[in-house]
This record gives sequence, C-alpha cells and structure tokens, in this order.
Amino acid sequence: MIGIKDYENMDGFGLSTWEEVAQLNKALSAGYDIPATSGGVSGSALRVESLESSLKVVTYQMQHIKFWQKIPKLPAYSTVEEYNQLTSYGSDAGAFTPEGELGEYDDASYARKTALIKFIQTVRKVTHPLTLVRAAHGDVVGNEIRNGIMWMLGKIENALYWGDRSLGYASAEGAEFDGINKLIGGDATTYAGSAISMVDAKGDPLTEDILETAANTVVENYGFPTDIFIGTRPLADLAKVMFPKERIVVPYKEGQVGVPINTFASQAGILAFNPDVFLRKRAHPTAATSAKAPLAPTVTSATRSATGAYTGDWTKTNNGWGQYYYRVSAANRYGESAASAAVQSDAVIADTDYVIVLLANNAGEAAASYHIDYFNIYRGVANGGAADTLYLVHQIVAANRTNSGNTTWNDINSICSNVHKIFMGEMTPQVITFKQLAPMMKMDLAVVEPSIRWLQLLYGVPVIYAPKKFVMIKNVGEATI
Repeated sequence: MIGIKDYENMDGFGLSTWEEVAQLNKALSAGYDIPATSGGVSGSALRVESLESSLKVVTYQMQHIKFWQKIPKLPAYSTVEEYNQLTSYGSDAGAFTPEGELGEYDDASYARKTALIKFIQTVRKVTHPLTLVRAAHGDVVGNEIRNGIMWMLGKIENALYWGDRSLGYASAEGAEFDGINKLIGGDATTYAGSAISMVDAKGDPLTEDILETAANTVVENYGFPTDIFIGTRPLADLAKVMFPKERIVVPYKEGQVGVPINTFASQAGILAFNPDVFLRKRAHPTAATSAKAPLAPTVTSATRSATGAYTGDWTKTNNGWGQYYYRVSAANRYGESAASAAVQSDAVIADTDYVIVLLANNAGEAAASYHIDYFNIYRGVANGGAADTLYLVHQIVAANRTNSGNTTWNDINSICSNVHKIFMGEMTPQVITFKQLAPMMKMDLAVVEPSIRWLQLLYGVPVIYAPKKFVMIKNVGEATI
C-alpha cells in the first residue's frame, strides 16, 4: 500500500516511478460490470444498482383493444344461448286489393339460432417469498393480475376477429368461438343460402371507392353502418391517397404536418375508423408457439389443375399468374408448430386454374404426445422466392392423425397472400352483442404449496343477429409509395 509518507515523498510534477503508478491503479473504481453476472470486480460489488421504478410496457395496451371495447355486452344464462331472428315481415306477394275484397293471408318468418358459450382463462402464480421482498414495481400480485387481464383481452380481441369453432378434429366442437370473419362468411361465397356481404379489393390498396361500395352494401341489406375495423397499415395507405387530393379541411396549426383520418363520410352516414393492431396479416411461424403444439408437418406437393370441380380467380394484384411457394404448420388448442420448408407450386397459367396442395402429417404423428387438429397454410406472392415471408391464406381440419397421413386443399385464390381484411358494419345490440355467462373475474385456487395461485376467467360468445348488416372487404393490398 502507498502510505501518507509515500505521497509526501512523490514529485508534485508527475515524476513518480512506475511502481508507484501501479499502486495507484489498484484504487477502487465503480466500473461497468454487473455483480449479478460477473460476481463483482473491485468497487462494483459496493455499487448500489439503479433500477427505474416505472415499468416499461413493450407490448399492446388497453388503447389497442378496439373491438372488445366497442361490442355491446349482454348477460347469458346458459352454456347454450338461443335467439330468434326475424328474417321477413312477410312474402313478396301483392298488397293491393279491389275495394271491399279480403286480401291473402301472410305472416312473418322467423329462424331459431344457437350460440355456444366458450371458456377463456389464464392461471397465474406468485411464490410467497416474492410477496415479502421489496419489489421494484409495487404489489407483485396486483401487477400479475393486471398482466393476466391484458393477456386475456389480447386473446379475446384476436378471437373476435379470427376465431373459428369449426377447427376441431373429426368434426368436434372447437375450443374457440367464431369471430366476425367466420360469422359473416369467412372464405365462403354464400351464407344460409344467400350471397355473402363481401367486397373484393383484388390486391389493390384501400380507396374511397371501395369504402363507399362496402357502406352501400350494408345499406342495401337494411343496415346503418357505424364503424370500420381496419388494420393500421391500410388506414395509413388511405391517408397517403387522400393527402394529394386535398380533400381534407386542415385546421391550421403552426409546425404540424399531416392530419389523422378518424371518420369516413359515406352516403350511408358517418363511420368511425377503428385502427386495430390485431387486424395485421399473419406471417408463417419460425418456431413452435407452445411445448404442447403438434409436430411440424410438410407440404408434399402443389400441383396446378385446369379442370375439375373448382374454379380459381388469379386476376389479383401480386397474386396472378406464376408460381407460388407454400408452407404449412400444424395446430391444436395449445398452439402452433413451426412452419414446414417452402415448396414451390406448378405455374398458374390461366385465371380459372386452381392449385391442389397436398399436406402431410409429421412422420411421428401417431405417437405424438399432443396431436394435430388443423393445418395453417401459408403462401407467398406470385413468383416470390423460397426465403420470402409467407402469409396465412387458409385453415383446414386435418383429415387424419396417422403417420405422414395426407390432407388435400384446393387453392382457388379466394384469399390472397400479403393482404389485409377490413370489417364494416352496424355496432348496435340489434345486430351484434357479446353474451357473457361470466364476466372477467378472479378465482382463488387452493393453497397446496408456499405460493399464491389464482385463475382469471371469462365465459362468453359473440352473437351476430344480422350477418348481412356487416360487410367484409378482403384482399386489401398495400400501397408502394
């Protein structure tokens, strides 16, 4: 050690020996190493860690949950909710009669429908010692309850758009409820014997014309559209189209550029835009989303056909003639497997061609711990590359659970790749509600270990009484500017 006498004997003009300088370098310093991982070096072991008291949220928040906040809520009283639809006031027979003559008998038409309650839950646990320590962000249990609420709301919001109860294996009832996409027709062209309320953008970006056509479709089905549920990218693209046209009255504000588009003035009335991050296009997964997801399947082949029971429509922007890459993943109620390797199709050479996509279960499916229920099929754009991101275009129930068993899907290009869907309709209790058997609640679980365990749950199902008072705008492309 260097003592006081040693310092007194040093030259004040920096002429100390190298031994004396080496001794000075042994002085304690704060440093940048982290004691928790490095064991602490020199003075860092004495350094008090600095952690902000505010928790930074890097995922979705309450203001992102749009559909759930808008949909009217009503109580349910059974796991099977029944309701009646008034489908007609009477027939289309003539109403005028000669003077003094009795007219024809007529009556209204009704239809009885059912909706099955579905069960959403999350189980949370906090160890008892963790409740005793001084936590960085307040009450640990309270924070985890809030996290559970947000996790459930995210799952519910996504299912309100994309849920599909038909995805249970072997025609079994699926765990999900039907979302608005399925309730108003999904990928089908008819619903209950009549045409679906649908507008096909055919891969082009969103325009005023498309919105006006959709609003008029609702009006012609006796609806009064109030809301547009739209992804953030299509809404941004619409803004790009609108600005050069100078059709927006801009209130002057010094230094401000751009104006958010909040409403659309259609001939059917004023509609509110609800930009929702849960309406994003869905890319193929690179890893399994759960340890209980099925084993990854494969695409065996993708063969073009020009004859048969199917008629394709390959007249869409970026989804026209050419070759396509396909990937497939296996899914069940727990999660989704990683996507398969990309397989290229035969070239589509006519508008009415379709592609026969042959899917194969994993070679170990029969002995798997968790079996497949359905496939998610991902496709690229025309003449894309094998390394490109592919996007979800269809979901289909597995035909079997045998090793390498096959399932066939015929791709008619009803839903394009790399596009968006937009939903427009009347958000009133006469048209759509969410029936709740149990609103969101917390249920404490038995104490069987030194931890606090609880269940957060909600039981309910969305019900749409008048499907044709909603319209889907499908295959909305993205602007390139």
